[in-house]
Amino acid sequence: MPERRRLSAAEGVQAACILFSLNTETNAILNMLRHCGFPDGLLRDGHAGTLCTEWRAFVHAAVTAALMQHAPVEVVLAYLRQTHQLLQGETAPARPSPAKAGADGTEADATALTEALSRFVDGPFSAYMPLLAQAGPQACPALFYRRSGAELPQPEALAVQARLAAIMALLISTLNDKLDAYDIQPDAC
Repeated sequence: MPERRRLSAAEGVQAACILFSLNTETNAILNMLRHCGFPDGLLRDGHAGTLCTEWRAFVHAAVTAALMQHAPVEVVLAYLRQTHQLLQGETAPARPSPAKAGADGTEADATALTEALSRFVDGPFSAYMPLLAQAGPQACPALFYRRSGAELPQPEALAVQARLAAIMALLISTLNDKLDAYDIQPDAC
């Protein structure tokens, strides 16, 4: 067995952010869902964004659960503090800047971003996190399908969920394999 590479806590957070980013590119998500059998109508227009958000919530929960197994709690918490930046497409950990009041609308923009983040965390992320943290990932495909709004006949719905289950299981396994290669240290983040 090869020796595990030692990472600082900050490097561990950065590795987790990169894993999130690699698995949440919009076109890749839509192609994956198309190959799973989701109807094309769901993969267009405004609903495509909802499906991408749902997938990102699953990936964020999967990365968090993998970190819980392979990193100190400080690293898990530091990763969770990156949620806002991850949803904006930034892969490198960064400290959020405080909202600035002024005529340029930054306070309103900051409020809208805070509300969107709260909806993400309290909505889809909170739906997947307990399943992944408590060894119930087999329920994730059905949850994703139900939350997607797809209304397919039973045999097609089961086939979509089976393909989705294979992809989700592969992602969870890959995340665990990648993080298992590191010895993430509990130093200050």
